[in-house]
Amino acid sequence: MAEEYAFPVLVELGESNTQRLKNKLVKYFQSKKSNGGDCEVDYESGSPTALLRFRREEDQKNVLGREKHQISLDQGVLKMTVRLPSDGKQKQGDSTDPGSKKSDHEGTNKQSKVQEPKPLNEGQTGAKGKDGDSDDEEHCSKSAVLGNIPDSLTSEFMEMIVENILRDLSSPTASQDYTLELIPDISSAVVTFQSGRDNTEFIERCPQNRMFTKKNLSVRPLENTKKVMVEGVSDCSEDMLCLYFESKGGDVEDVQLNEAEKSAVVIFKNHQDVKKVLGKKHEIKKEEIKVYPFYKSLGVALYGKDKPSPKLPAAISEPIDNAVLSYLANHKAALETIGRDLEKHFCNITLEQSAVRLSASPSLLKQKEAKVIIKEWANTVKAAFSQAVSKFKSIKFSLESDVWEESEQKIKEKLQKEDVVVVTDKTSGVLSVAGLENDVNTLKKPISDILDKINERVRREKLSKTQEINVSPSMFHILSQDGLQDKLLQVYPELKMTYDQKKKALKVTGFVEEIIKATQVISNATLGLKRQNLEVDQFLLDMLKDEQQEEATDALLTAYGIKAALEISPQRVQLVAVSDKDLMDAQVHLSQILKSEYIEVEDLEVLKKLEWQQLVHQQETANSGSGMRVQIITHQQQVVVSGHKDSVDKVSSELEEFITENAHIEECIAVDANVIIEYLKHETTWLKQLEGVEVDFGNEEIILSGCRSAVKDCKTIVKGILASVCFDSFKVTKPGVKKFFKEKEQLYTSLIKSETDCLIQMAGKSNEDDDFAVVQVRKPIYKVQTSDGVEIVVSKADMCSYSVDAVVNPSTEDLKHTAGLALALSKAAGPQLQAICDQIINVKGKLRPGDCVVTDAGGMLRCKKVIHAVGPYFDQTKPKRAEAQLKRTVRESLEQAEKCGCVSVALPAISRSLGFPLNLCLATIARAVKDYCDEKYDDNTLKTIHLVDNEDSVALGLESAVKQEFGNHGVSVSSQNATPKVSQKSPLLKLVPPDPSLCRGQTKEGLNIVLKKGNIEAAKTEVIVNTVTEDLVLDRGAISKAIFSAAGAKLQQLVHSQKTKGAPGEIVVTDNCKLKSKQVFHAIAPHWDKGQGTAEKTLAGIFKDCLDLAEKTRLSSITFPAVGTGNLGFPKNLVATLMLDKFLEFSSQRQSNNLKKITVVLYPGDTQTIKVFTDEFQKKFPSATGSSAAAGPASADSSQGKFSKVVSSSGTHETKLGNVMIQVVTGDITKETTDVIVNSSNDSFTLKSGVSKAILDAAGVVVFEECQNLASQSNQGIIMTVPGNLKCKKILHLVGQTDPVKIHSTVKEALQKCVNHSYTSVSFPAIGTGQGNVQAKQVADSMLDAVIDVFSQNSSSSLTLIRIVIFQQPMLKDFYSSMQEREATDPKDKGGLWSSFTHKLKSLFVSESPDNKQENEASDIETVKVEPVVFHICGASQSKVDVAKKKINDLISNEQCSEEITDNDILNLSSADCQRIVDIQMKLGVSIKNQITNGQASFIIEGLSKDVLRASREIDSMLKKVRGEQELKRKLELAATVADWQYQQHGLPYQSFDQMTNYELEHALERAAPTVKVTILGSDYTVQMPKGPATDSKGTILQIKRIDKLKDEDVPEFWDAMPAGKTCHSVSLQTASSEYAEVLNLFKATCNRAVSKIERIQNPTLWKSLQIKKQEMEVRNNHQNNEKRLFHGTSEDTVPIINERGFNRSYAGKNAACYGNGSYFAVKANYSAQDTYSRPNANGEKFMYLCRVLTGDYTLGQQTMIAPPAKGNLGIYDSVVDNATTPSMFVVFHDTQAYPEYLITFK
Repeated sequence: MAEEYAFPVLVELGESNTQRLKNKLVKYFQSKKSNGGDCEVDYESGSPTALLRFRREEDQKNVLGREKHQISLDQGVLKMTVRLPSDGKQKQGDSTDPGSKKSDHEGTNKQSKVQEPKPLNEGQTGAKGKDGDSDDEEHCSKSAVLGNIPDSLTSEFMEMIVENILRDLSSPTASQDYTLELIPDISSAVVTFQSGRDNTEFIERCPQNRMFTKKNLSVRPLENTKKVMVEGVSDCSEDMLCLYFESKGGDVEDVQLNEAEKSAVVIFKNHQDVKKVLGKKHEIKKEEIKVYPFYKSLGVALYGKDKPSPKLPAAISEPIDNAVLSYLANHKAALETIGRDLEKHFCNITLEQSAVRLSASPSLLKQKEAKVIIKEWANTVKAAFSQAVSKFKSIKFSLESDVWEESEQKIKEKLQKEDVVVVTDKTSGVLSVAGLENDVNTLKKPISDILDKINERVRREKLSKTQEINVSPSMFHILSQDGLQDKLLQVYPELKMTYDQKKKALKVTGFVEEIIKATQVISNATLGLKRQNLEVDQFLLDMLKDEQQEEATDALLTAYGIKAALEISPQRVQLVAVSDKDLMDAQVHLSQILKSEYIEVEDLEVLKKLEWQQLVHQQETANSGSGMRVQIITHQQQVVVSGHKDSVDKVSSELEEFITENAHIEECIAVDANVIIEYLKHETTWLKQLEGVEVDFGNEEIILSGCRSAVKDCKTIVKGILASVCFDSFKVTKPGVKKFFKEKEQLYTSLIKSETDCLIQMAGKSNEDDDFAVVQVRKPIYKVQTSDGVEIVVSKADMCSYSVDAVVNPSTEDLKHTAGLALALSKAAGPQLQAICDQIINVKGKLRPGDCVVTDAGGMLRCKKVIHAVGPYFDQTKPKRAEAQLKRTVRESLEQAEKCGCVSVALPAISRSLGFPLNLCLATIARAVKDYCDEKYDDNTLKTIHLVDNEDSVALGLESAVKQEFGNHGVSVSSQNATPKVSQKSPLLKLVPPDPSLCRGQTKEGLNIVLKKGNIEAAKTEVIVNTVTEDLVLDRGAISKAIFSAAGAKLQQLVHSQKTKGAPGEIVVTDNCKLKSKQVFHAIAPHWDKGQGTAEKTLAGIFKDCLDLAEKTRLSSITFPAVGTGNLGFPKNLVATLMLDKFLEFSSQRQSNNLKKITVVLYPGDTQTIKVFTDEFQKKFPSATGSSAAAGPASADSSQGKFSKVVSSSGTHETKLGNVMIQVVTGDITKETTDVIVNSSNDSFTLKSGVSKAILDAAGVVVFEECQNLASQSNQGIIMTVPGNLKCKKILHLVGQTDPVKIHSTVKEALQKCVNHSYTSVSFPAIGTGQGNVQAKQVADSMLDAVIDVFSQNSSSSLTLIRIVIFQQPMLKDFYSSMQEREATDPKDKGGLWSSFTHKLKSLFVSESPDNKQENEASDIETVKVEPVVFHICGASQSKVDVAKKKINDLISNEQCSEEITDNDILNLSSADCQRIVDIQMKLGVSIKNQITNGQASFIIEGLSKDVLRASREIDSMLKKVRGEQELKRKLELAATVADWQYQQHGLPYQSFDQMTNYELEHALERAAPTVKVTILGSDYTVQMPKGPATDSKGTILQIKRIDKLKDEDVPEFWDAMPAGKTCHSVSLQTASSEYAEVLNLFKATCNRAVSKIERIQNPTLWKSLQIKKQEMEVRNNHQNNEKRLFHGTSEDTVPIINERGFNRSYAGKNAACYGNGSYFAVKANYSAQDTYSRPNANGEKFMYLCRVLTGDYTLGQQTMIAPPAKGNLGIYDSVVDNATTPSMFVVFHDTQAYPEYLITFK
């Protein structure tokens, strides 16, 4: 076995005679002390060295590495030195004989698993041969160890293997006796033979056995041992055993005693000694012991057949905590759990009194490794028990004896439901708690807390102190609500605090350090309270200053749960709270429950009454409770009631009722007419019923003055009296009635009174003999209201009778009222006014400019106070100084009026008479008033400021100045609407403020939407919308800054109390603070992202959310600003559209109807935004109403947005929209010459089909290439290119559409583009009607509606002509129909039918040039409207009144007369004649009406007989003159048509004579006169006829010539020569001629009558007139389709007249006039062939003309027409027809429009 201990160490020992040192060495070097391990020790007693052999090299190194080694001996310490043994030296204690030899069989079979035999012990030799001697045999081992035996091999199997091997032995003498002992623990077996040789051979043969090798077994010789195992040892020591075995065997080297197993290992020095003791019986102390060989390599002894059975290990007792033991005793489950844990280690557990007994289980002996288990059982069980018990724990608590019972009780109560046991030991003062470790650990702190509390309480009882801290009740309440007590108790839970109300102190009980800390905390909390001045009006503050602080806090705050208190001092009242939010809540709360009610006192005399004083005292006494006290004081002209809201409401209601009922008032009872008052004045009995009131009479009113209650009662009586009389009015509209009645008024009044007992009076006439005076009526001419409600009124009136609270008297420095207005006021007030002023001067001395003094009024003045203001003189060298002094005078006057409690004041034009320029004076006054109102904004007790003067120029100047300063959005007031003031104390009329709205509209659901100018902060709707930034800072942005400035700093606090930052789209809602709205919606608006993000969607969401929130919170009105149009950068039109769309969407979708009104307020200075919003508003609400200022151009024409009447001609229809002409024509769009031609194309703008192909082909390649280039770039579906070969300026290409809605949008976009580029004309195709296959009517509707949308609100556009060019003729009628549907309904002409007809008739004779048109319009005749005369009748009964009415009517009828003058020359009256007719009506009091009946014009004159006669004579004279003028005019025109006479001055070209001279020369030529006198250039000349010259009196000669306008080349070439001296010639046509055949065929086409003759009518004058008219018509109509060949039937007697003079419309109606009073021509001959038109002569012959007629542009005619109607703004039509679509009859109203070309005689 030496190889197993192959790592030697030499130990050098000091001198030592210690016995059994070897044993000590073994123990030491195998222990941890030496860092060693398993080793063998060779040592001989007394040797200075010992040799160690270690099994492991690591142990060897560890021992060598240790610095020192020593063993404790009885005599001291043995120190040892260790080192490696020297090479080549014999190691001390080495028992191997150097000369010994290895076995002969060593290495015989190198394949076998035979282990090399260990070196033999001393004297041992290997076998020398088969026949070795017994000595050697004795030293050889007789046993072999079989190793690697699997557990599956049994002892029988192993015996069979051994026997098989033995049978193979070659030695015949081999003994078959052997013993086999299995050692399962080490998977080995020991085979023992009779001799060493057998053993050696066996070992050699084992590898040769097949089964041996198959089972992978091993074999080695078992060494000779020096050790024996002694068993059955009891009560023996090692020494005793050593002595015993030395005596039985030999020297014993060591004894290893195992008391627990009652065994020992005895080690002999010589293995031979082992044999000595084996096989012997041994006894020690008479007890048998057994000895067995013990082999170190096996680790066990070989027992052979005596192998003992293992014994159970002895039971052990383990100590355990008494409390845990008690827990286990009481908890079987816990004990069983430990038992189960120990069962794994074959252990049973038993509880003893103070320990646990652990005993081995019998099942242990049945285990395979029982011996191993038994060997370690005690340690294993102890460890397992320790582990199992570790789950349980006990904790011990030391208890004080004086609190033992309390502690024990509370702990047990605490642990009552816990799974633990409590063990008490009062003697030791310890209480234990045992249980599971987790449970016990959990309970440790609660139990400790209980004990700590008990101990702390005991300690606190001994050491606590009490201290009082002064804190007012209100402060204590606030601090308590803030959790002061809780905060202190969290730190010092045992601190005791109570509040002593009497001492107003907080008692604190605790340790001294706790009290000090608590005092500091309370002090810091008190100092850290927030304070804020209470924001209520001064009256409430004064009242609160008289309250007890604590009582007021309790009543006003604490009682309502408000966490704040009041701090009241003589100087101020403050709110105290812990946080800003609590302060704000308190402020809001007090603002809600406290109020001051201001009661206006209209009569201050009421406050002087005893009853008033008693009522005030009674109310103050009744409402004197804490927190509900009411304060009543008088301030200026108000009674202010302050206190709790409920009490104030109740008290103010009673006080106001008293003031109202006892005020001295005037009540005006309106009567229907003054005649009723006059009637009642004769009945005096009713006056006696009106006791206690004063009765006055005004204009159509009865005035009652006195106490309101008495006036109210008397008013009922008066109304009853008025109801008892009968009144009626009788309206007469006949001319001359007023004049007639005035002349004989007294006669007729007396006559009717005597006959009917009724009193009559002509309305509007006042009785100058009345014994009462009607006060002069003031006439306000302009009113405007400031944003805070102050009204500025400009009036033309007398200041002496002006009814206001105070008037300003422009006085001198010495207050001497000696001139002007001052004198007038002084006279009206009486002498006392001057006397008072003198007294003032005596006291104060002279006044200076700008000073003012106030006196009472009195006398006849209608005011209460007179403010004497000293105005400045105007110094031209220092004008600014004078202006400043005048402004100071005005300001001081207004301040004095306020100080006197005045509500209204009247200012004259101060300093106007002191050298001030009038306009500068008035402007300075108006500016001073404006400055005063701005400074006093929202704090102005003056409600009305009047600017008054009785001169027109000054009053108008004041109006202009006020408009300049206050804006022109006020209301101009007609003097007829002014309300009279008839009593000193009549209440002021409440003036209606002007409506500042730009537009007002209403959705179909009834939601009102208003667009107005103004300031958002002044809005009075229930909520206003504010725009804020994301940080919610209000002092940013124009809108937010304005709102913030008006609302005050509190508004910012309200916003930030909710949040300090937000995201776009969020809305924060706050109260109004100082604003006039109830709430404010603060919307976080985004910045415009140019359509790239969600800004537009967010803004739309804001509008929607604000509306929804207002609706949800039941608000009735909301105001928006123009959100986003400022710094946020949104396009104004986008915001306007988005806003109005959301309004309409909200209106249509909401479920409830709380929100009634939406207002959009625009800043007055932002004209661009106003225009954009107004335009968009009027698009969304076409019927919206608004002020004229707002409406702008749109209000000028009620039919704006609609077309004028459609004018039609061949292939053309046209109309107008404002100044834009719209034409629909047939033709080729490529021939258009407008600025822009529109091309409907595809997405790439290269469409080569339809109209687009025609345009691109005609325009050329350049345009096509530009289209391709622009299409590749970014575009919006519309591009503009050069025109190429077209005659326009630009071509506008757009993507064609097939949806009518998209067509509408596309056309709008194209029109807008033309407008933006300032083009004047554009031509469109009929978009979508080609390949798009859209119905023509749909396209027409879409395109024309687009035109209306663009131009109905844009009357000043550069675009004035829009042409829609249609290629397909049938579509024309669809566009015509669409145009007619959009015609405006013409309003009635103010001039009546007469004016229209006059204009139309005159157009027949006068060309429609602008100048002539103006002249014609000026000649319209106006019928002066008869002013109706109203008679008021009052009587006792209706029957009497009816009789009186009949009598008046009879008197008037007897004097009335009517006459009619019929004459068509009425139509030719000049403008001067028309004005003269108006003058006649005005002068004579007659009515002259004009009318046309059956083509005849007439005048109807009505009035008094004598006046009618005079008027008739004057009109006859006028008409006679007109007839002569018209005849002359006709002659002049005819002469100008025939010839042009000219004259030539020397060296100059010929010049034409004027029209009159031209006529005189032509007339002289016709008469064949030799000479004629004319005027040329102001000189009289005599002209020698027919060729001149002309000679004056001085002999000056001028050459004369005549140009014949009717020369031959101007007439048709086929005409025959004209006979000399004839102007008309009739030529009969040859029947064989082509000319005859042409006329005959035209006649025969529709009339199959026999023609006897056809004549050509040659009249050069008429022909030339026709040609001139034709040329003029072609130019005017812009086309040549103006002439038609038509038929006209006539009688034989009219033929010569027609041949000579043409057709005369004067004869219109002779045959028939169904379509107007003109000349009729038929399309078909059979129509004219009727006898009605062509009456036969005696021979049965009939006559019909084939005529050339200039029909031009025509329309449908009407019977009453005397001229063609107007065609929009393009003049008038040329003719009318019976059917506009397929006419069969044409009517012309101008003689030169028809020429009788051929006369057909037929039967």
